[in-house]
Amino acid sequence: RNRLMLNQSATLNVGIIGCGWLGSALAMELLKNKANVVASTTSATKQPLLRELGINTELLTLPCALSILTKLKIFRQQQLVICIPPQLKQGKTNYQEKIALLLEAAEQGNIKRIILISTTAVYRGLTGIITEQSVTDSHDEKVRQLIKAEQLVLHFSGATTIIRLAGLVGADRHPGRFLAGKTKLANANARVNLIHQQDAVAIIIALLSQPELTGIFNGVSKTKATRQQFYQQAAKVLNLTPPEFINKPMATPLDKIISSDKIQHKLGYQLVYADLFSYLCD
Repeated sequence: RNRLMLNQSATLNVGIIGCGWLGSALAMELLKNKANVVASTTSATKQPLLRELGINTELLTLPCALSILTKLKIFRQQQLVICIPPQLKQGKTNYQEKIALLLEAAEQGNIKRIILISTTAVYRGLTGIITEQSVTDSHDEKVRQLIKAEQLVLHFSGATTIIRLAGLVGADRHPGRFLAGKTKLANANARVNLIHQQDAVAIIIALLSQPELTGIFNGVSKTKATRQQFYQQAAKVLNLTPPEFINKPMATPLDKIISSDKIQHKLGYQLVYADLFSYLCD
C-alpha cells in the first residue's frame, strides 16, 4: 500500500492554487493528516461547498493585480502547490503570465517551497522510454509554453519541485467515458500513460513532507496496455459502446513509455494503482 502518513514532527502549512478535481482531493487528504490548508477557487458558487468540506478557501481569478494576490492568506503558508490547468488545448496563451504572477506574490509572501503540478504533455512528439532527462521538442509551441512556465518556477528563490503528471483518472473520472462510442480513432497501438488520482495525491503529499526533494519528477502508472486495449476494456466495464480504432500500420512506432522510476525510488513509494488495466478488470 502507499504511505500517506506524513512526517508529524511539524504541521504542514500548505497553499493550493486551484481547488479543482485534483486540488480538492489533495486538500481533503491533507486535512485528514492535520495539515493547515488554504486553497483558492475561481468559482464564487463553489466556495461555500468547499468550506462545507472544511477547506479554507479564497476566491482568486488569474490574471489579476499583484496587490490582490499579496492580500491572500494563501501566500502566508510555507509551501505552495500550483494546481491550475494550462488550458492550452482551449487556445489559452496566458499560462506563463499566471505562473509569473503567482511567483511574484510568493516571493513577497512567506512561501519557502513551490510545487508545480505540470503535465507529461511536455513530452509531446517524443517516442521510446521517456525520463525527466529526455530532451523535449522545442519546435512544438505548446511544449515551449509548458517548459517556459516550468523554468519560471525553477528560478523561484526558494525550493522548487515540478511534478509532470500523466492523464488523471479516478472514481468520478472513469476512463471508460473518455472515448466511448467514438469511431475512426488513431494511434490504436500507442501506449497509455495515465495515473490514478489517489496516487497523484499521495505523491504530492509525500513530497510536501520532504521539502528537501527538489527538481523534476514524472507521475505516471506502469500500465502496459495500448490505447485500443485500454479504452475498449474501460468502456465495456461501464457497459458503454467501446470506441473503434483505425488499425492501419504506423510508418513510425508511436510507443511512448513515460517512466516514474525516479519518484518511486526517491520516495520509496509503491503505486496503489500501478497497473490501471488490472484496475479496470477488477
